[in-house]
Amino acid sequence: MAAIDSLLRVMSLRGAEAMIVSTGQVPTLRRGGQAEPMAMPPIDPVMVLAFVDELVPGPGRAALDDKGSAEITHAVGADAYAIAIERTTVGFRLLVRPTRPLLAVAVAPPTSPPRSRPPTPAPHAVGPTVTPIIAPPPPAAPAARTSARSADATPLLAAIEHAAARRASDLLLSSGLPPRARIDGDLIELDDAAPDDAALLALVAHLGGDGAAAELTRDGAVDFGATVGDTRVRGHGFQHERGLAVAIRVLRTDVPSMTSLGLPEDLTSLIGHRSGLVLIAGPTGSGKSTTLVALVAHLNHTRARHVITLEDPIEFLHAPDRCLIHQREIGRHAASFATGLRAALREAPDVIVVGELRDPETIAIAATAAETGHLVLGTVHAAGAGGAIDRLIDAYPPHQQAQARSQLAATLRCVVTQYLLPARSGGRAVAIERVPITTAVAALIRNDDLQMLGTHVQTGRDAGMVPLERSLARLVRAGVVEPALARATAIDLDYLERAIKS
Repeated sequence: MAAIDSLLRVMSLRGAEAMIVSTGQVPTLRRGGQAEPMAMPPIDPVMVLAFVDELVPGPGRAALDDKGSAEITHAVGADAYAIAIERTTVGFRLLVRPTRPLLAVAVAPPTSPPRSRPPTPAPHAVGPTVTPIIAPPPPAAPAARTSARSADATPLLAAIEHAAARRASDLLLSSGLPPRARIDGDLIELDDAAPDDAALLALVAHLGGDGAAAELTRDGAVDFGATVGDTRVRGHGFQHERGLAVAIRVLRTDVPSMTSLGLPEDLTSLIGHRSGLVLIAGPTGSGKSTTLVALVAHLNHTRARHVITLEDPIEFLHAPDRCLIHQREIGRHAASFATGLRAALREAPDVIVVGELRDPETIAIAATAAETGHLVLGTVHAAGAGGAIDRLIDAYPPHQQAQARSQLAATLRCVVTQYLLPARSGGRAVAIERVPITTAVAALIRNDDLQMLGTHVQTGRDAGMVPLERSLARLVRAGVVEPALARATAIDLDYLERAIKS
């Protein structure tokens, strides 16, 4: 199954006339002539490149590279789609349209209406009597036919330990299919036996308790956390068309350092600010939260500070050193990021770490905390510094956005955007864009002139600016990543080529 098929299914289910998928942007559906962004983060360049590689393999890809565009037909089950692929300055743009209208399936009425509720015509009705269509009851959920105690979870617990031993970030368990682990960003099929619904429900009961198994059966999805051997995991069980599935996130206990993550040591200067807002941006799966962990670890070893973290979930435990660190998990210690952040302001912190700035209330409280003398570190889903700043400002109502721009111009200290790329020798390499908020950049934010930010980043080397293309060029020159991957990730291809040659 192609990686893009899940997006196409969503398009089909929502009856969209078209879908647009662009590098670094949230996919957009078009229904009734209106554009509707999908409820998901922006698609990172590596994922869009994977879409293109699957849709246009071999000779067709060569034609795409020559002409800059291609048109193909792609089938998903009984549905077919026409996909126009166009190369852009930042990657690719895919325009998807169904090749035929999507037809709604009508449910035929039963041969005779139920005796308990016969159809009754309205008083003074004119015309023929209309018999209502009575839909049959929905089929029983797959999990309802299984028992939390009817199978042994031991083989799946072994699969979790197997995945942890291979340093996988995720383990995906699906009914009737072999387990798959995400290792260095790639899904790899493991040798463990394929589980069935009963085994998966037993695993949820073992890790989350009988209540979690009951919730999965009743509601169709459940979250849980547990420890398997020496490995802490976060799990999500859910029902799907073929039965049950469980997604396991393997949580590391060995706190990483900046060096072990391949990040520049001078990024530790981010925690030298006494107050203000520092953002770590990037697409999903780019290691933003892990970078925050490394920054807190460095702070813990070098400065005496009171640090409060708000995490979903807590992945790494910090042992006290020079800092007093209180780690709070969303859902266990605080109802939401916003409530946890509001409470943190009364807990005498020097540094507040917010796992994700995801909603208007959290963003507003974080900006206020930074303005009132706290150092706030947070992550945001965005493809670059400009996108990260726009995302924060757009969270405010239109009549408050001018004030938000002024507040961010005064409190924002730096935006670091990072991408993880497959390395030639295995594993992944990190490329970063670093944008310290200089007086000139603050003026761009205040005056809503962020379209000029790219020029400032490319010409601001003396101010500490690091363009993403320069970081990518360094990886290419060192032979760490393939040039094609660097080009797919870069924003300015011309600048990248010049940086590679310099």
